[in-house]
Amino acid sequence: MDFNKENTSIIIGRIIARSLSGTITPAEQAVLDDWLKDDKHQEIYTAIRSGQSINDALSAFDDFDVNEGYLRFQAAISTKKSAWYKTWAAAAAVLVFVATAVTIYLMTQKPDQPIAAIMESNHDIPPGGNRATLTLADGRTITLDEARDGIVIGGDEITYNDGNPLAEVGGGGITLLELSTPKGGTYQITLSDGTQVWLNAASTMKYPPHFVGKERVVELTGEAYFSVAKDANRPFKVVSAGQEVEVLGTEFNVSAYPGDAETKTTLVEGSVQVENSRSNVKRRLSPGEQSTTHGTSTGISSVPVAQYIAWKAGMFHFKHTPFVEMMGQIERWYDVEIVYKSDVPTDTFSGRMRRDVTLLTVLDLLKVSEIAYRLEGNKLIIE
Repeated sequence: MDFNKENTSIIIGRIIARSLSGTITPAEQAVLDDWLKDDKHQEIYTAIRSGQSINDALSAFDDFDVNEGYLRFQAAISTKKSAWYKTWAAAAAVLVFVATAVTIYLMTQKPDQPIAAIMESNHDIPPGGNRATLTLADGRTITLDEARDGIVIGGDEITYNDGNPLAEVGGGGITLLELSTPKGGTYQITLSDGTQVWLNAASTMKYPPHFVGKERVVELTGEAYFSVAKDANRPFKVVSAGQEVEVLGTEFNVSAYPGDAETKTTLVEGSVQVENSRSNVKRRLSPGEQSTTHGTSTGISSVPVAQYIAWKAGMFHFKHTPFVEMMGQIERWYDVEIVYKSDVPTDTFSGRMRRDVTLLTVLDLLKVSEIAYRLEGNKLIIE
């Protein structure tokens, strides 16, 4: 099910309200800043901030045609000239204008209550960020700096991407180090051979301080994107649930979460070989293909690669995605527990949005299918 115009409007309208309640994210602030470049928008925003009631603010929209505004927005996104986020930026002013009108209209159920007060009464959960722990060869565990997004294993020490020292490497090439992200966390690492790895939320990778011998081997639980440094004499291997991926130098994504029935490997460029650990059957992938390992079988199909690597670019990308699979992504990124009160909905969803928005912003999209939900603490209950 595609996200419709009403829900898009409500989402952007929420940005205005979140600004007033002090819970706006950097991405949302960028959209708001773009909108405020218009003098009339600035006037409306100033009027609302001054504490006027919603009814007072609503009067500022008397001369605005919501339908015409949405048609202009649709025309903007239909060009598809570049990535979705660039289109969003170009159409942000129209979107927020429409959204604010809709949101204020919906809130007139409480005409004397300021928007900020309404927003503060809603429980919300912020998005994930750069969060991870590093376990060293001697067993010490270090909580990595959230203000930085990656570490480098090089020489005799481990540093952050910006060069700031973190720890001594130690342990030779035998004892494995371990990088782990919690729910709501991602982190990037550059291994000793120059291979770059991005870990998604709730994932763990074990790797040696230095690669020795005739092959480079790491172990993965969860999801990671690999950009493998080329070395014709030493293949790079990723061992995960039910399979082993072997490459010489390429880019690919592996999703192998413990709760998933299948392990998926998606090839971006180059070539990889996937070996089923149970049947020992080997399959080779070409760019744009994905292997699915389940039990003793490994299937291969062509897939829209962008959908499976969008998380690395900070995006949600759903394309006819089953409801339960979509909620799995939300559960890991927002560190919530999904509770189903009845049968799991069979709806599928299509659409894209940034991952640095709050949970309520994402949940607004669920209203297109009329699926009822409520948020209690860190539990997202699907009615």
